[in-house]
Amino acid sequence: MSELAEKEILSDEYVNQIRTFGALNYTSERICQLLGLKKAKREALLYRITIPGDVYYEAYLQGLALGEYNIDAELAKKAEKGDNESITLLEERKNERAEKDLRQQLFGI
Repeated sequence: MSELAEKEILSDEYVNQIRTFGALNYTSERICQLLGLKKAKREALLYRITIPGDVYYEAYLQGLALGEYNIDAELAKKAEKGDNESITLLEERKNERAEKDLRQQLFGI
């Protein structure tokens, strides 16, 4: 698969779309389907989105973080207005994020 990356079968043309799809928490398989990627480009994207430091990997992670931020910001607005369900959801998301970050830091997963 490193041959795909070396040949640059997939240029950086989809970076912005990858960030947007990441914000929507789409899987890499779904992203390939939405972009209509076939064979070599599909394989290249699926590979590159898993390589730390690759522009596609970074765009996807940034999109995921942005999506979570947008949800948290909206919940925070509702929580400020006294919406008890939003307060609960925001606290749950905060705890889940802390647990996920710790797992990533300790185990890389």
